[in-house]
Amino acid sequence: MGFENEVKKEYRTYQIDIKKGHKLYRYFDEICLNSNNLYNITNFYIRQVYTALNQVKELQPLQKEVMDTIRNNLQ
Repeated sequence: MGFENEVKKEYRTYQIDIKKGHKLYRYFDEICLNSNNLYNITNFYIRQVYTALNQVKELQPLQKEVMDTIRNNLQ
């Protein structure tokens, strides 16, 4: 009776536990670390660009560095 109104959930991620003794553990550990670092640096760049483009006063040193890096790599 209650099942008719329930929405089926679709998950986009999976969690798999790999023991430290497994031969692929170091590979997956490194891939996960790199993925986390990429996520963090991307969020950092987005925040710096957003605040740099939305402020009236002079840019902060990190904002200048990020904006220069983006300009140099998009040319």
